[in-house]
Amino acid sequence: LSLKDILHGYKMGMKIGDIESAMYNASSYLMNSFYSGRSLVHLKRELDNFERHMFEYKQIVQGRLASVIHQVVSNLVNSKDSLLLMISKNMEQEGILAQAIKDSNDQIICHIYISGGIEAYIFGRYELA
Repeated sequence: LSLKDILHGYKMGMKIGDIESAMYNASSYLMNSFYSGRSLVHLKRELDNFERHMFEYKQIVQGRLASVIHQVVSNLVNSKDSLLLMISKNMEQEGILAQAIKDSNDQIICHIYISGGIEAYIFGRYELA
């Protein structure tokens, strides 16, 4: 599937009232947008919007997945001191990770580690990647 197709799935889900499927598609769209290298500035704006909607519609798991990507994108867009950003990210994501472990949510745990590894690699912190 292309990003366009996934975004269409989100729009159709919202149109017919299938919020859960719509937010699943939105989450997939955001993660694949990040992993495929889309503009971080544009993606950050989309994350602001989608993440807010996910929590408004009480789609907590998808909202947490978006939060993981949102934090990494924000760190990369606003990067001045990579080490301080990574420490800040780790502190903010500890709560999400703890909840994911408690809930046995392997999807969120996986994305936290993958996105953290990508961020560490980008900032040249290879020992953390």
